[in-house]
Amino acid sequence: MSASLERRLTIISAVVIGGGFVAIVIAFTLFAFSTYVSTLNRDVLDTIVDVQTVLQGAGGPPSDARVAARRLSAHFFSEQMRISLLDQRRRVEIYRRSATMPYVFSITGRNDAVRVYPIDTFPTRTALALATFFGLSAQRTTVGPLLVVVRVQETALVRDVAQLLPMLCFALVCAVMLGILLGRVLVLQALRPLNDVTGALERFAAGDLTPRAIPAHADHQLQDLTRAYNGAIAQVQRAFAERDEAHESMRQFMSDAGHQLRTPLTVIRGFIGVLLRGDLRSPADRAGILTTMNAQCMLMGSLIEKLILLDVWQHERGTQPEVVDVSQLVEDVVMPMAEASPARTVELDVRPGAMARIDPIGCSHALTNLVDNAIKYAPESPIEVALDYDDRYIRISVTDHGTGMSDAEALHIFDRFYRGPLRRDVPGSGLGLPIARSAIERAGGTLVVESTPGSGARFIIRLPVAHVPTLNGARVPA
Repeated sequence: MSASLERRLTIISAVVIGGGFVAIVIAFTLFAFSTYVSTLNRDVLDTIVDVQTVLQGAGGPPSDARVAARRLSAHFFSEQMRISLLDQRRRVEIYRRSATMPYVFSITGRNDAVRVYPIDTFPTRTALALATFFGLSAQRTTVGPLLVVVRVQETALVRDVAQLLPMLCFALVCAVMLGILLGRVLVLQALRPLNDVTGALERFAAGDLTPRAIPAHADHQLQDLTRAYNGAIAQVQRAFAERDEAHESMRQFMSDAGHQLRTPLTVIRGFIGVLLRGDLRSPADRAGILTTMNAQCMLMGSLIEKLILLDVWQHERGTQPEVVDVSQLVEDVVMPMAEASPARTVELDVRPGAMARIDPIGCSHALTNLVDNAIKYAPESPIEVALDYDDRYIRISVTDHGTGMSDAEALHIFDRFYRGPLRRDVPGSGLGLPIARSAIERAGGTLVVESTPGSGARFIIRLPVAHVPTLNGARVPA
């Protein structure tokens, strides 16, 4: 992800979060200020009650403002309050000058009057305006011939507010810094999947094609992006796996084909050299050479056809599966082979009615190969072919009682071109069993071998049963 987008989102989130914190601080400050103003108003009410009590005592109300001022001065020296006394001739104000803020006001006397002039500054005007807005007011009463006015002293109000300004500024700075910090953290957390995806794509662009999945959190805002990326990574992994499998298959095909075709080609090239040199002693030699060359060509053709067929079935290409009567298929494959080898005993035990969804050509090829192997590798043994099934699986077994095989041979019997040490003298390519297993596995089944040296071998095919619905809705083997 570009740094500019991250920076813009950080600024926006910092402004929003910081603005919220600043609003909270200001709201709390205004609430505290309104409480402070309410307290001042209560103090004004209490003071005017006390003034009335003092002026009405000691022989009754005073005759003028000067006398009242002398009487009150002995009782009131409040920094917060200013008491104004007015009669028909003069005005006298009782107050106490603040020692901590002597510059806030000045005193001038004119006609026995004392007037206070607060400094006209923006903080002062703001504090007085806010106090007025929150209901700060003076209280008036009459005592005899006097008008008494009690109000909060502006200088004391400004002083108290000024003492709180550093704390307010500090709180505002903390709110802004906290907003920036939280905005940064939240943006990084919110954009983490996007950064991870961007980093992974940048690695791809740089040539690092190793797929790496990104952890997806169900409650994250960008979980859909993470899931989409992980899905794409899974597709890439499958594509890489298919590519590697195709490369390995091609490498294996070329290696196997080269290995198996080398001997027939060497024989053919040698005989061609003999024919070119004319080293033939009789027409029978020429006929023998041509016959051998033809046999080697047919062997190469058979090998190539089997390799292609094995590759097709291993990659699930070719004829599409269909529902087939496996019982009938086994009889159609085994009976002609038994009739073609009258010297051999082939016992067939097939339970009718077994249905499976298979490729009939592939499964016929697999069964033919198993029976043909039994005929070739157990020449003195009877061969038993049996089919049985239950509600889930069909089992086809091909059993001989020949020499059998060891555990090591059984482990590699389905490898391409593998032939046991005792079977080198029997013609074959070593591809029949791999082709048979591929055909069975393509039908969703399995092909395994059970063998003990000296006790023969049993190849077992297991196929899933194909069920079809009946008229009453039940599902039974067809």
